[in-house]
Amino acid sequence: MAKHGDEPWYAFYGRRFAGDDPAFFDGTQYDWVKTLEDNWTVIRDELLAFLDRREDRLKDYFNTSMVFPPRSWKTMGFYFWKYKIHRNCRDCPRTAAILESLPNMTAGSVSVLEPHSNINPHHGDTDAIFRVHLGLVIPDTLPACGLQVGREVHGWREGKALVFCDAHIHSSWNQSDQRRLVLIVDVMRPEFAARTDEVCSHVLASTFVQMVYERFGWLNRLSGRLKLALYFVARLGSRLMLPLQRRAGFLTARLISSR
Repeated sequence: MAKHGDEPWYAFYGRRFAGDDPAFFDGTQYDWVKTLEDNWTVIRDELLAFLDRREDRLKDYFNTSMVFPPRSWKTMGFYFWKYKIHRNCRDCPRTAAILESLPNMTAGSVSVLEPHSNINPHHGDTDAIFRVHLGLVIPDTLPACGLQVGREVHGWREGKALVFCDAHIHSSWNQSDQRRLVLIVDVMRPEFAARTDEVCSHVLASTFVQMVYERFGWLNRLSGRLKLALYFVARLGSRLMLPLQRRAGFLTARLISSR
């Protein structure tokens, strides 16, 4: 486990994660996990009702190389590294309120994995967070549906949360005949909580760079200095933008409610 004062690991710099964190954490140690599990039917019912009306809000995961077959992993976000997707939060207010009640929450989204599909082995952006999968609609047990982190394999259960280290190599699959729905939540680990804005601005910037380089593949032929420069500019912009973006959403909500 990382200790207070340690530096977070970031995938952006190209170093493989070498920490000794366990693949899965004991969720019973954290009160916020109980909050999620106690409210799982509220979240499930609101999300299913909303998606029944607005299936179009589900978007293909931007990195298409991570899933097979293509376009079989879809998400709808509420928070992404503290960047608030105001429209989705307004349309699913109970889910948003539960997420916002979690201390040091940085991200929350619904994740849909279509039947007979796999999310390929990959690692996350940093070890500074707990990654959580809350089972909402789980069509089957192991070995048909599961999550592997490092060498450990677990099946999802409806109403139960799996808490794991996103920095380890992990993969998931749904070989059933129905969709799998989980709520993905990120919570800052206590030893890094005081550095939340720093961590979030870093990952937002690195994600932006990744998306740009995936869209414009020819950039990979240019000097790596360009990539670093783009990252530093995006990181500064993210650090300045995040509090303003959340504040703007608050003011918009106040304006709407006053009409």
